[in-house]
Amino acid sequence: MTRCLPCELHILVSLAALVPATLGVPVRAQTSPATCETALPGLIPDLPASAAENLPLLYQRLLPAFAGDYGTYLMNHQHRDLSDGMTVYYLRQELQALTDMWRATGNEAYLDAAADLTLRAIQAATDQRRPLIWREEHRGDWPCFFLESVQDQTGGHSQLCDFQGCAGFLNVACILQQLQRPEWEPITDFVEHQVIEKWLYCNPGITTGDMAAGPDSARYLLAVLNTARDVREHFACICLDLHRLGRRDYPYDAWAGLLIELYLTPRYDPNQPAPYQDKIADCIPANWGLFVRSTPEGQRWLAIPNYDPARWDEPADTSHANRVAWLAAKAYAEGFIGPDVIDGLVNTFRYEIWTPENGPFYFTNYTDGSDGEMDGLSSGRGGNVWFGWHRLASHDDNLKVLFLDMAYDLTTGGRNLPTGAQNKSMLNAQTCLEAWAARLLAKDGQPWKFP
Repeated sequence: MTRCLPCELHILVSLAALVPATLGVPVRAQTSPATCETALPGLIPDLPASAAENLPLLYQRLLPAFAGDYGTYLMNHQHRDLSDGMTVYYLRQELQALTDMWRATGNEAYLDAAADLTLRAIQAATDQRRPLIWREEHRGDWPCFFLESVQDQTGGHSQLCDFQGCAGFLNVACILQQLQRPEWEPITDFVEHQVIEKWLYCNPGITTGDMAAGPDSARYLLAVLNTARDVREHFACICLDLHRLGRRDYPYDAWAGLLIELYLTPRYDPNQPAPYQDKIADCIPANWGLFVRSTPEGQRWLAIPNYDPARWDEPADTSHANRVAWLAAKAYAEGFIGPDVIDGLVNTFRYEIWTPENGPFYFTNYTDGSDGEMDGLSSGRGGNVWFGWHRLASHDDNLKVLFLDMAYDLTTGGRNLPTGAQNKSMLNAQTCLEAWAARLLAKDGQPWKFP
């Protein structure tokens, strides 16, 4: 970009300009519902937020609500380090919210903010090059989103943080390319040459010839990817986008197809032969596929194995499984899977995760409907739904109503969400849900489209 990259406060000023002056942009703490109620447009009383008469009013309410909540977030994170692994991990959701708001409004100020954040993060990682360690061997100095917990193993490089961040970067790049804005190219170059190639060749026994072509490419790829399915689901999304962005040095389309088949194929029996069983049997993860189940009423749903292949017979937690839902919706949009998988995951969400008898916005901690403690979070507190599961609302009217009503509730303080629920308290949760609802309501929001 030719202009200077703005800091968080400059982004806030640019977003404030998007909201009508009569409404203002309330920069507030999320624990102050009274402030936002007086500052935001109201809805017709005694009608649900998702009632047809309220939808235009809800859309007008969500725009300043997003600006206020995002402004508060930026004010509270003015000094964040964009080269930090966990910062870029959460940046992916921030970019999601900004690109959804661009879709919802068509205003490029949101896209400008997303592009600026992406380029600043890339520069921060580039300025902090660190040695990559592979099995105690030095594999060169690379840009780094540093994660202290893996410093001894990898020198601080993390596939999860890298891939989650880069999945967000490429969402931005795809839109920039669509608009013929030149920033798409340095973003794409960074992802391909400074992140993907870093991990493709971290093993000194693998060459460009091994990865670039040939029947064993899949085997080599699975050998260097972290075995956690959520990491591989991020990588599949990255491959889809790199192919879309015109990159052909590697078989991205084939790699995406491989991972989509491995992790999204309906699995009717634990002993069912896996995709590619005849070609790479020794590389097939134990947690491949989605187990087909039925409710007592006969509704077919899909059970998601744990992201850790060593625990494949345990259910995935709802939060990690956002990556499953995101990949499935994206793969469906690009013709890799059929409606049976989408319908099965919609039913997983409707009949197992969402539990309205416990509250209108109550989601269980685990994807099979179980609700035990998850990483210290009590029942109903870790059922996060704003960075993957929400995409299913474009395929089911009941879920669309749910997400519209939940976004409205968040603009009034989230009083109907369980106390301590991360769907209102976690970084980016509120802005992601508000932006998504605005996109669902927008005339040209195209919620079925990626990014």
